[in-house]
Amino acid sequence: MDTASSRERLNRLLDLASRGPGAAATLLDELADLLLDWPIDYAQAMRGPFEALLEKTAREADAPARARLLTRIAGRPELPLSLCNTFFLDAEAEARMRILERNAALDGDEPACRVDACGLVTAARKTMNGAFVPLFASALSLPGDLAARILADRHALAIAAKGAGLDRAAYSALALLTGADAASLGVYDEIPERGAAGLMRFWRANQ
Repeated sequence: MDTASSRERLNRLLDLASRGPGAAATLLDELADLLLDWPIDYAQAMRGPFEALLEKTAREADAPARARLLTRIAGRPELPLSLCNTFFLDAEAEARMRILERNAALDGDEPACRVDACGLVTAARKTMNGAFVPLFASALSLPGDLAARILADRHALAIAAKGAGLDRAAYSALALLTGADAASLGVYDEIPERGAAGLMRFWRANQ
């Protein structure tokens, strides 16, 4: 890319960034284009600011735009795993599995956070109308808004359960008590344990 083209591209990105949330989806796509095919005439030191802008823009974009982004970057190691983990719940199924695989490959041997499975299932059985959310959040050391989203997402609940060391029986009871249908319980078996534990560590550390 020649100097003029580089300057034009930077100017366009700056222009899109100045337009605010209304241009977030377009900016997100163009930032991803840039970071996934980094120009040889751009210094590597410039990547950090552009990655930070990508994360900021993703927060301003809507969920479908974030899902499209994650489909593109989930399996791309040149982009930070932390970005994928941050917006994991917006990802579609295939992208989620790629992100879990990346988490599983991390050098993290510390055990998953352990919870009182019996106590958690009992709490789910005795509460209703959303009262279980803060109990679930506290047991897994998660922020309340994230816990609520996990409980509303059967795949995410299976990940959280496996990442927290719950066995399949405890997960199944918890899922059924919080509204899952029996046909969806098999998702637990598809979740890589190391990947789930890695994602749980990220969620807990980035409250």
